[in-house]
Amino acid sequence: MSAILDNVLIPLPSLTLPRDYAWRVRFIPAVDEQLRRLRSTGHFNPPRFYGYYFQKKYPVGVSGNWVVSLEAEPPLTYLPGLVEELTNGQYSISSASSDEMPDFLLVHDTHDGSCWLWRFIYGLRFVESSEPIHRPDDLTAL
Repeated sequence: MSAILDNVLIPLPSLTLPRDYAWRVRFIPAVDEQLRRLRSTGHFNPPRFYGYYFQKKYPVGVSGNWVVSLEAEPPLTYLPGLVEELTNGQYSISSASSDEMPDFLLVHDTHDGSCWLWRFIYGLRFVESSEPIHRPDDLTAL
């Protein structure tokens, strides 16, 4: 039962990102570059949900099977301060060092631009998933 209590989801109704934000912050080109390096003949099919967080000052994007380091430049670099401002400093998507994960992940829905914060491990599982979780006991495996 404690896993469900730890599964904190915080809506951010005053924060919407452009639907093409993943392209603007070069997430899609970063994945395409990795595919080229792997000599893949496949193509990245952009998903609906993306997650963003910072390890120290280094931005990271995640979606599906892809975790990519992103360039630390605007508009991406505005996100940590914006999240802290909107939550009155209660929540952060940044970790203190590059060796640890933050407490929360910023999840972006490209269908309507909405954003929310999700406790890091749960948000990560959500944006990486390709199949829905059907049973509450599936969460205990986290």
